[in-house]
Amino acid sequence: DFADVTAQLAKHATDSIKTTLLPVRTVGVQGDDRTLSYLAALSGDEDWPTLQKIAREIPKSVHGVNRIVYVFGDTVAETSLDKITETYPSQDAFDQLRIADDKAMKVLQKHGLNKALAQMPIVSFPVNFGYEGKRSIGIRTMITNDFMTGDIALPGRDLPIDVIHEMVTEILKDSSIARVVYDLTSKPPGTTEWE
Repeated sequence: DFADVTAQLAKHATDSIKTTLLPVRTVGVQGDDRTLSYLAALSGDEDWPTLQKIAREIPKSVHGVNRIVYVFGDTVAETSLDKITETYPSQDAFDQLRIADDKAMKVLQKHGLNKALAQMPIVSFPVNFGYEGKRSIGIRTMITNDFMTGDIALPGRDLPIDVIHEMVTEILKDSSIARVVYDLTSKPPGTTEWE
């Protein structure tokens, strides 16, 4: 299953944007049903319109994926990852998430953009991208009128790219965080929050 999904996902890679299947599943929406499918990552060039286009194409042809993120920083060379940091509800995990959320929200407020979004959940997930013991953080922007459907705030169109980069820089000041990702998934197929 994981190897098959990785092979299907790799067909969406380009010369400048790589695909990586991550070893976690998230809840998505397909029709009236909720589904549990893999998280896929894109990395490489920050060509946001192209990233959004690829993110919209993947769930249509790779049925084992329902959420796609962009990974900030160096391109992820592997087509799949299999290492996670074992994570349980703990004061440490909650504090890390709370601090990341606070940093992202303060950047948004500093630039007067908190009303530009319907919601911006910040998510902790256990993929360590090769940094043992670390977790990663996801930024999930949502523009919607009803929360039944919604779209991402596209960097460069709905939110300034420098504001997104400032959020990433602030979050990565916590040395226990491996990478920061930006959720590119519309609703549907992804839910507003990660589950």
